[in-house]
Amino acid sequence: MKNKTKHIASLILALALALALALPACLYGCSVTGGDGGTTYKVTDRVPQKQTEPEGTETATPETEPEDELRFSKTPLEIELNAKQAFVYDVEKEEFLLLKGQGEHLRPASTTKLLTILYAMTLISPDELVTPGDELLMLGEFSTLAYVKPFHTLSAEMLAEGMLLPSGNDAAHVLAAAAGKKLAGDSEMSGKDAVAAFMEGMNRYAAAIGMKNSHFVTPDGYPDEEHYTTAEDMAIVADMAVHNSLIMKYARMRQDDVTYASGHTNTWVNTNKLLDPYSGYYSPYATGLKTGSADDNDFALIASADIEGKTYIIGLFSEELANNRYIDALAVIDALEARL
Repeated sequence: MKNKTKHIASLILALALALALALPACLYGCSVTGGDGGTTYKVTDRVPQKQTEPEGTETATPETEPEDELRFSKTPLEIELNAKQAFVYDVEKEEFLLLKGQGEHLRPASTTKLLTILYAMTLISPDELVTPGDELLMLGEFSTLAYVKPFHTLSAEMLAEGMLLPSGNDAAHVLAAAAGKKLAGDSEMSGKDAVAAFMEGMNRYAAAIGMKNSHFVTPDGYPDEEHYTTAEDMAIVADMAVHNSLIMKYARMRQDDVTYASGHTNTWVNTNKLLDPYSGYYSPYATGLKTGSADDNDFALIASADIEGKTYIIGLFSEELANNRYIDALAVIDALEARL
């Protein structure tokens, strides 16, 4: 009888241990396996989600519950914008001050490049040298260029710079192809196949960092019916970007005279007019991040700003006029400054 009792106790202990191991180790600050060859993504830098209270805990119910568990400020920013979709995010408080067009699909255009860089740098070392290949044949018509050619050799970090300053679609494809070959473990695969492998991985990465309503087809954001996202999903990308030292190193630069590893030289100018003292849209508070143009009446801007020691991110999408994104951004910056 004693042996039988001990046997039952051992079974209960083993079952309890198995259940404990099956539970999630943590909610945030964990590493998430992306499912692409064992790659692990760290997702500590992301827009936080509202935590649920344990059963039986009584809490006061606010008059308006935030949608989709996003965290909103109790004192939202009241401002009219030209952008059809937009967000203003307080990085320190980890909350939205404004979210317009929540859940609506939008074309991120070249703001996609922020996500491309974030994912690529999980696969490839910034100092790895890359020589472009046939992926340069994939560029869409009227693509913005960093002027990267097949006979050039650049580091992966410099390719990221070429995406952030002149918004080079060529640099985006070259970086995606190089990272895609690493992902596939095949240095001889074609540029087209490597970019395709990279994009599959990038969509898994997007889901892993919490993007719920997005799908990406091109590494440069060139318009495609199946290439879409939402304002709140892009806030996740932008929040990660402002915490990424490589991205911020270049996103804040007005221009740079560069020398490739192959010895070729170039001058790259940032497309973000908020950084240009002579543009008419300059802001001393602006610190980056990325512009985008889907077509002649669809423009985007993700802007970061440091105001009185506080960091904010402004996302503006589906702007009908190119300069409206800067007008909106300056209006938001003025409103943020007035709050302090």
